[in-house]
Amino acid sequence: MKRRPLAAAILGLASASNLYAETPTSPSSNELELIVVSGRAEKPLKDVAGSVSVVTNEEIEQLQLNDMNQLFQYEPGVEVTGEAGGAQNILVRGMGGDRVLIIKDGMRVNEGYGANGQNDIIGRGFIEVDTLKQVEVAKGAASSLYGSDALAGIVVFTTKDASDYLEDGEQFGGSIKTGYNGITSQHNVSPTLALRTGNFEQLLHTTFRDGEEQQNYDETQDPFEIESKSILYKGKYNLGGEDFISFSIDHWNQETVGDSADGLLYYFRGLADYGYNIVAEQSVSDKETTAYQLRYHSETPTAIYDQVNISLYNNKSEQEDEQYGQLDINAPMFGVIEIRDMWETGLYRQDTIGLLSNASKTLNETHTLGYGLDLEQTESERTVHQYREVAGSSTLDSTTEKFPENEVARAGLFINDEMSFANGQLTVTPGLRYDWYEMDPNGALKSDDTPFASIEESNVSFNLGALYRINPKLSAFAQYGQGFKVPAYDLAYIEHYLQPTSEYIYEVLPADDLSPETSDTFELGLRGHLGPVAFSTAAFYTEYDDFLETTLIHQEFVNGDDGSFSHVFEQYQYQNIESVTIKGIEASASWYLSPTIELFANASYQRGENDTTGEYLTSISPLSGVVGASYSGAKLSSQILVRWADRMEKVNDGATETAGYGTVDWTLGYQVMDSMSVNLAVNNLMDKYYVPYLNVAGWDEGSDLSVNAAPGRTFSASIRYDF
Repeated sequence: MKRRPLAAAILGLASASNLYAETPTSPSSNELELIVVSGRAEKPLKDVAGSVSVVTNEEIEQLQLNDMNQLFQYEPGVEVTGEAGGAQNILVRGMGGDRVLIIKDGMRVNEGYGANGQNDIIGRGFIEVDTLKQVEVAKGAASSLYGSDALAGIVVFTTKDASDYLEDGEQFGGSIKTGYNGITSQHNVSPTLALRTGNFEQLLHTTFRDGEEQQNYDETQDPFEIESKSILYKGKYNLGGEDFISFSIDHWNQETVGDSADGLLYYFRGLADYGYNIVAEQSVSDKETTAYQLRYHSETPTAIYDQVNISLYNNKSEQEDEQYGQLDINAPMFGVIEIRDMWETGLYRQDTIGLLSNASKTLNETHTLGYGLDLEQTESERTVHQYREVAGSSTLDSTTEKFPENEVARAGLFINDEMSFANGQLTVTPGLRYDWYEMDPNGALKSDDTPFASIEESNVSFNLGALYRINPKLSAFAQYGQGFKVPAYDLAYIEHYLQPTSEYIYEVLPADDLSPETSDTFELGLRGHLGPVAFSTAAFYTEYDDFLETTLIHQEFVNGDDGSFSHVFEQYQYQNIESVTIKGIEASASWYLSPTIELFANASYQRGENDTTGEYLTSISPLSGVVGASYSGAKLSSQILVRWADRMEKVNDGATETAGYGTVDWTLGYQVMDSMSVNLAVNNLMDKYYVPYLNVAGWDEGSDLSVNAAPGRTFSASIRYDF
């Protein structure tokens, strides 16, 4: 059944009692999403004591979502920064960076990298959305289940299986899908094959995309080309009953090629009058990730478990960014007349291996235990190679490490108990996890020849959730969760010296004594349905202690030999500050006028501040939401969605504000025949000019915001044939 992402979540939150029990389109209990973020075992969304957003493959197709930065545009409290082809990052309730744990098919995905932990150089969007069966976002601290990095929330990506294409008794099936995405002028094709031979099932899914940059409203962004390919293979051998062994290979690669090298040539842009002329430039970025997983699943009861999952995995991610520029320099006043070729290549690698296990055991009618052990090791490195050449001779050949190559070892042991009281009306779920962490710089030395310190930490995280079924149609929930995140390698070990201008030099010093960041989330919610109206609402409060941010530790005005001003020298270091607080409320509602017509709305409000300085956090969005209507017939479906945001006024002194806006999206789906469907979408139907706040958060007041305005009207379409 195809439904909007808003309605899908709402229906899951409703009671299993049908809204329209006599109609074939009614949401029966077996159609409600099963999610894993709440306890690492499948559970109906309606039984979760906490806020969870769910996006399904059907919704990805219906809404024409072709990139990770589009996945959550209709979900309250979840946002993605960055554009197609660039660094992307997921924010949950105003907190992002690597403070949100991202899991794909049970495996930890790559961490990001960039200034102040913003992941603006290396993103976390190494994802092909067409391989996805479901995406779940658990909002709030959840380290009691998944350990370090689940400080603000968890995002779980689940990819498709052969069984998603094969009915019972079928041996061969699949699909072919092709489409066009107007936001990036992208063409894509996705052939999929599924095969069942005896007890053995196989899936081969491939996707090829060829497009361009995501433009702003005025289409003034530097042009570049984007090509990507994805190959997903899954083999599954059924051992009998619900027991199986599976193996998967998931490969994704994306290359972007542009005619601009801003990072390399930025300081030469305004020097043409002094004889520095840029005559050629190019940039190439190559992102790649490959994951291997061997998994065992059993539901044959034993003395210690009723269900068990064990997986061994290896996930490798790499990003190489190369920039080239040629300068024709005729500056006799500086004694320089030459043709200079310049290259700069940044390489980021991360390699994680892990052994993950979780099991559950029903002790009696009121207690079900869940427990598990996770062991993981990650190696990371970041190098930058600079090369200069004049008349065929090298003038510079240097490789630097932004942080030393390091190894991170993680071990976690968790247990939770699902307890039932009052004849099943009250469910209480306490959880506890112990984590140990060690980061080893492998004997690397700082610039002063002293060794980088190894960092070893341990932590105990607690979670307590309660769900009370007031009646068959109404439930209330409350949750307290703890999160923690150990200092990442790029924050603890970064050592960086740069002279951006002749009058300014800065240095970032490593910090060996950082404390782990911790968080405490409190949440209260109410959900259910009253007649034809289904609803969900939640209020939350999260405090982040020992929050890490860059701090100016030294500033000096340096004079030259003649006593005149020479330059400013500043030193920065990552340090723990006391705390930051984010609080807010989220609400969703759907009114089912008939089995085919629905009105819906949602909204999210956030407020975040540095508790020490009182300054606003720049990652907080204004009051925003979605209002719309949908029609779902036997063959034809359509939606009108109005995305809106209030004016952003909660900004710090001297920072820019953004105007409020409302923009209209429209989708249309048609089932041509049982095996063929067509989906169309128009984004920004009224061609509205607007600037999303997160695109310009922290910019100076008076800045030209148009460069980061949202795209104008765009069209997308796809056709899918199943066989």
